[in-house]
Amino acid sequence: MNKLFSFAKLAMVAGAVCLILTTSACSSEKSSTSVPSLNSSKVISLPNGEWPIGTPEQVGMDSKEIEAVMQQAKESAVLSMLVVRDGTIVSEYYKDGMPDSMLAVNSITKSVTSLLIGIAIDKGYLKGIDEPIEAFFPEYKDSFDSSAKKSITIEHLLSMTSGLHFPEWTEWNYMLKPMTETKDWNQFILSQSMNDAPGSIWNYNTGGSQLLAAIIRKTTGKSELDFAKEYLLGPLDINSVEWPSSPDDSNSGGFGLKMMPRDLAKIGQLVLNLGIWNGERIVSEAWIQESTSPHSEGNANFGNYGYHWWMNQYSGHKAIFGMGYAGQYLTLVPDLDLVIVVNSAFSKSPQDTLLPIQYIGRLVKVVSSNTIIQHQ
Repeated sequence: MNKLFSFAKLAMVAGAVCLILTTSACSSEKSSTSVPSLNSSKVISLPNGEWPIGTPEQVGMDSKEIEAVMQQAKESAVLSMLVVRDGTIVSEYYKDGMPDSMLAVNSITKSVTSLLIGIAIDKGYLKGIDEPIEAFFPEYKDSFDSSAKKSITIEHLLSMTSGLHFPEWTEWNYMLKPMTETKDWNQFILSQSMNDAPGSIWNYNTGGSQLLAAIIRKTTGKSELDFAKEYLLGPLDINSVEWPSSPDDSNSGGFGLKMMPRDLAKIGQLVLNLGIWNGERIVSEAWIQESTSPHSEGNANFGNYGYHWWMNQYSGHKAIFGMGYAGQYLTLVPDLDLVIVVNSAFSKSPQDTLLPIQYIGRLVKVVSSNTIIQHQ
């Protein structure tokens, strides 16, 4: 369990800052914030599984401006930064000089879990997100001791509106030790009291992500990793990952995943491709659109929250991102056909997780301004 706890410490969400100790309210209706649908103009293929390497100028970007951003990142705790535009890597940096190093993505694991839930629905393992979770956990029937808890659905877990008591950002000081030190994570999560009616309040809850991992195992008969290897990682030619197990062998649904930055960029490109990879449908377009649309207000510092994805605007462009503690970001800007991967070690305080946003915002601005100039 000590090893598992070391991963759990990394699960602290990127938004763990002092300004956000209180949760944001949301209604059972969709958020009223105006965020356009994901709409990438291209479908990118990588037939041999390897990214083509190019220059910023080849995709209408200024290399001097990109290098200025990269140089600032190099002087910080950023471990790697990768910029992909139009399916070509146009800039990348690795502090250790090794692009093949597997780096922790922390809570970006949740975004991968979201994709796997979508695939499980597409393949008929799950009926849909409206299914009450009680049916998946008959061994914990005594934990479902109220009508409110009985009404928790898969959607509530995905949107982090389950209403379960899970003070990850407050009482637990952004750590998961209360859960990971138990012998049965599922029982620990489901035995928590109800703080709010399901669908009424957004509260960051890695426990909900863990229940989703357990549901994948219960319905497919495979661990989350094995299911991903067959239906997500394998088709994307992602062959090297580390993903810690949970006590029920479901894998850790909301933290702990390690992979190469170039492989993480493939997951981002898949989302930009609306679920298609090398001509093959990996996950339905409907799931991509739904999961990357706002379903709660999320947090004012970062934006709306979908189904384990965040959404915001940079320089007037919609950005979709997975985010993890200490500065891990997988950012997609659909209308610019842009993927940005950042791995960091900003771990002095939870607030440091915010720091890579400045580099991401500047990169989007550089691409945006150059794109405007190109079309004048």
